[in-house]
Amino acid sequence: MLDVSVTDLIETSPDRVRHIMFDPRQDPTWMAAVKSVELLTEDIRPGARVRRIGTFLGRTLRWTTEVTAVSAGTLDLNIVDGPMRGTVTYRIEAEGVGSRVTIRNVGHAPGFAPRWLLTMAMRRSLAADLRRLKHVAEQRT
Repeated sequence: MLDVSVTDLIETSPDRVRHIMFDPRQDPTWMAAVKSVELLTEDIRPGARVRRIGTFLGRTLRWTTEVTAVSAGTLDLNIVDGPMRGTVTYRIEAEGVGSRVTIRNVGHAPGFAPRWLLTMAMRRSLAADLRRLKHVAEQRT
C-alpha cells in the first residue's frame, strides 16, 4: 500500500487553481506523467470518468479515474483501471491571498518496482507537478 501526499502554497486564488487543477483537459499542462486525456464523461461530477495515457519510471501507462466527490475545495478520484488502483485527492484551501494545495495518492503499488522506490518516485513526481501547477496558475494571474 502506498500513501503519498504533497502540499504547496500557490500565490493565486483558489478559484484560479481549481479552474486548472479540476479540469482534466489541462492535466498535460501541469502533470509530467500525463501525455493525453480522453473525457469519457463531459462534466466533472460523481461518476464522471477520464482516461489518461502517460509515462512513469520510463513505462507507458494507461489509467481511468472516476470522480467520487467534488466540492469547491476538493476533488476525489478513484483509479478504476491501470497499473495502480486506489484514490487521488486534490484539496485547495484559501490561505491569505493564495491557496494551500495538496495532492494525495493512496493505493496498491504496481509490481514493477519496489514499494520504497515507487513511494520516492511518486513523491518527487507529485512535488514537481505542484511546482508546474504553481507556475501555470501564477502566470495566468
